[in-house]
Amino acid sequence: MSSTTRKPWRLARGTSAVVIAALTAVLAACGSSGGASASGGGSSPAAGGGSVRASGGVDLSGVNLKISYQTAEFPALLKASGLFSNLPYKYEVPIINGPANQLAALYGSQIDVGEAGDNTGAFEVANATTDWAKTGPPIQSFAIVYTPKAPHPSPAVFVTKSSGIKTLADLKGKKIGYNYGGNIYAGYVALLAQAGLSPKDVKPVQFPANQAAANAFNAGDLDAVVSSYSVVQKPVDSGQATQIADPHSLGIIGGGGWIARTSVLKDPVKLAAIKDFFTRLRTFYEQWVPAHEDAYEHVLETVSNQTPKIAKINYENAKYTTFYKIGSPQFSKIQKEIVDGAYKIGGLKSDADGKIGYTTEFDGILTSSG
Repeated sequence: MSSTTRKPWRLARGTSAVVIAALTAVLAACGSSGGASASGGGSSPAAGGGSVRASGGVDLSGVNLKISYQTAEFPALLKASGLFSNLPYKYEVPIINGPANQLAALYGSQIDVGEAGDNTGAFEVANATTDWAKTGPPIQSFAIVYTPKAPHPSPAVFVTKSSGIKTLADLKGKKIGYNYGGNIYAGYVALLAQAGLSPKDVKPVQFPANQAAANAFNAGDLDAVVSSYSVVQKPVDSGQATQIADPHSLGIIGGGGWIARTSVLKDPVKLAAIKDFFTRLRTFYEQWVPAHEDAYEHVLETVSNQTPKIAKINYENAKYTTFYKIGSPQFSKIQKEIVDGAYKIGGLKSDADGKIGYTTEFDGILTSSG
């Protein structure tokens, strides 16, 4: 990991080594075809935009992208969609649990693209030990996905009934679970800022990933958790827990952020391949998912071992997935407010402007005009 981006609460050096070793094993297992990777040749049309070779004259036959995701169903869903078959390049989807581990793999040059949160680019700028505006950013977020009409938007704040918590202010002195690096951390700092609390006023418990925090909450080891309804559904539905805030009330987007090493984005051949991949991904999210409920839920049940009820909950959220325009004034405003709030409560090292942590290079192909 670069010395310019290390943080006191980031993974310990030994832990990072374990993550990278595990990632290497995953990549070796993926191979170059089938399973979590796909390969092809020629000039197969990119969904919604023709082939990259035809439109840009770029030879992508030697490209192998490593596009990491946090949960195992993603590569299986891509395969089921048929939108990522016979590509003019190869891709692999290593599964790395948790946004902090995604970042470690990016800084360690183990992957090209990772999945974190919409706010991750801004957080990394604010936590860097050097001024990225002067040194240049080592990583940048380039695509943001969110679910504006989801029936169960996340991240949300859940509390146990036994804790007696009714409002965000009641979280003072309580044990709160969260994970660092993505939109859940944004939810965590936003709730503290709204409640007028600092991390010293609560008992924060940082987990490596969302599922780990949810497991602790479900087991009764936490008073509150910043998480998703689908992973804390049992105590909520039984009445043992309740939700007291969601992204809308917290003032955050609650979206996922695709982030890449800047060196990869500056490589014209890899950039062309990534643009092709994400053009297809837009079609996947906005067209294929809403039209294939049974197929989507089948993958969640068979690959991720989700119950039919949980698979349906996740589908009902996923069918509203679309891309947020990074270049919009509203996006910058939201990220700035989150960083300012997090800095004031001591959750970030600085309140540096996070714009350098993003690129609008993909806005034209991923978002509608306006």
